[in-house]
Amino acid sequence: MLRFALSVTALSSIYLLSGCATLSKEECMVGDWQTIGYNDGVAGYHSERLASHAKACAKASIAPDYQAWERGRQLGLKQYCTASNAYNLGRRGRKLNNVCPIAVVNTLQKANQRGLDYYSLERQIEEDNRLLDEYQNEFDKLENGEMLDFANEKEARARLLHLSSELRKVTHRITNTQRQLNSFNQMRRPYD
Repeated sequence: MLRFALSVTALSSIYLLSGCATLSKEECMVGDWQTIGYNDGVAGYHSERLASHAKACAKASIAPDYQAWERGRQLGLKQYCTASNAYNLGRRGRKLNNVCPIAVVNTLQKANQRGLDYYSLERQIEEDNRLLDEYQNEFDKLENGEMLDFANEKEARARLLHLSSELRKVTHRITNTQRQLNSFNQMRRPYD
């Protein structure tokens, strides 16, 4: 088992460095198809992934071992097809690939959607904080007497009043969104 884990780690490193091709010439030559399949399963790849590997290895005149690869992929899918992973994928803004057994798909999709909802709330807070900084910067300049691009003082004051209102709205939205995030964090999730 330790040997298998070390192979997974080594191949994962090579895999990340291999660029556009799904496998490097060296990976094809080593031919540890079960480990390659395992890595593909953990990443949630469909069985069509093997065709890409076959294309990459054809340059080295090596054909993949489908049975070993699929055996490894099925082991990897056991890690991919968990509610915890589905949720964590959502938290990174990624949808779950359709590779899991039908019996667990509904549960996994719910977990993934919760993660996606959390991700969306985090992005909303980031965007609103950026907007708040932008509005506050403009408000401070106008309040200090800078005219910015306004033709006269009346236009500048109108913008200052509008910014004051926008600052309140954005601050309120950030508070509400943060409350929703806090509520998410307090909910007990059976997959954590």
